[in-house]
Amino acid sequence: MAQPSYAPASIKELAKLVDEIWFLSGDVSVDASWYTKRASLSMIYASSELFMTNDKSAGFRDTRDFLRRRLNEVKEAGGVLGSVGQWVGFTASAGVNVLRSKGLRI
Repeated sequence: MAQPSYAPASIKELAKLVDEIWFLSGDVSVDASWYTKRASLSMIYASSELFMTNDKSAGFRDTRDFLRRRLNEVKEAGGVLGSVGQWVGFTASAGVNVLRSKGLRI
């Protein structure tokens, strides 16, 4: 991807690689998470590869640490988003129930 003219081919290969990784890991999602999982892994892979180009540590130890941190960040963010989604669902349900208790037909 050193030249802009290679960007489309590089992005296509990255998409294939990430899709294969998720397939081999047993992912069978067919909802919006299919896209978010692939986008997250693409970002992690590309940033780790870029980090690795400047890594002078023995056995690319710093790159492995960088990769672990990125994976943990995505895992934590996913947990937060799931909790927010659950809270929104409960709050909406409670709101509907309050309106029903006031006689509104919903």
